[in-house]
Amino acid sequence: MTLTSDAALLYLWDRRTLYLGPLAESLEVTQAAATLVLGIDQDFALEVAGELICCRSALLPAGSSVRLQVPKTRLAVCYLDPFGEDFRKLCGQMNAQHGGVYLQLEQELSWIARLLELLHTEASPVQAYALLEQLVGPDAADASVLKVDPRILVVVELIKRDVADNLSAQYLAAQVSLSEPRLLQLFKETIGVPIRRYRQWHRLFVTAAGVTQGLSLTAAALEAGFADSAHFSHTFHSILGMKPSAILSPRLKIRMHHA
Repeated sequence: MTLTSDAALLYLWDRRTLYLGPLAESLEVTQAAATLVLGIDQDFALEVAGELICCRSALLPAGSSVRLQVPKTRLAVCYLDPFGEDFRKLCGQMNAQHGGVYLQLEQELSWIARLLELLHTEASPVQAYALLEQLVGPDAADASVLKVDPRILVVVELIKRDVADNLSAQYLAAQVSLSEPRLLQLFKETIGVPIRRYRQWHRLFVTAAGVTQGLSLTAAALEAGFADSAHFSHTFHSILGMKPSAILSPRLKIRMHHA
């Protein structure tokens, strides 16, 4: 299936999220997940620490504060895995660094060509995920591979299992035999953002996944733990730096896929 130039695709997986298409407004965000951004058609402007940088690709660490001045063109925005594996691999593929942000992906043109093909053909979620696996790179087999503390893995699974509940940090710490301050510190060191921020991010994922399965936006937001649609919209804007309509607008002819 061939898509028109103003169409957009959103792929949702448990580990990654990929958006391909135009954005309706600029983004001003504190990253809740490490993110790779590529200009599909041309460069874009990125404001970092008050300085404006023009680039074709940028790797943004979790917790970084940036403003993305969106041109009237298409972008690829890939939210990476929460445990830093994708980020670690991609750091070694970037040619420059400025203000904590990595720039100039080595295989930039190859990435863009493959993602453009993905946008034109609307591949299945399985095909799209396989492509990301190829582009990000194979798992390393040496000692430099990031080892995630198993207690943080347990906490993340607890948050995901009961995403609609506001499980307290005290409760989560007790489940993994840590003090609350130590859990908060270790979680931030591992994931890059506080527990509350990660929970909000996962709730956005669950809401979007619910929409792909036929729920209304309001119903999906409520099931994910948001108090109401206003709460969802506020969280969406605070994390992604834009209103939900910037991605979910019918004008964008967006197609969402969930796996």
